[in-house]
Amino acid sequence: MNQVEVDTITRHELIGELRTGRVTLVDVLSPESYATRHIPGAVNLPVADIQRRSPEVLPDRAAPIFVYCGGPT
Repeated sequence: MNQVEVDTITRHELIGELRTGRVTLVDVLSPESYATRHIPGAVNLPVADIQRRSPEVLPDRAAPIFVYCGGPT
């Protein structure tokens, strides 16, 4: 398996990146949790489905992708 570098960003940085429209925001919690509360604009890709659904949900895997595991706080 390939290792991927993971960085952490602040809420302020995330908001700025989302405003550019050039990033994908992925919520990795269950569909039920996503339906209850998620950051607007996020796509739901539960951890258990990443391998199977990532080509469908993330067609440009070279583009910036931000992942989180919960709704806004």
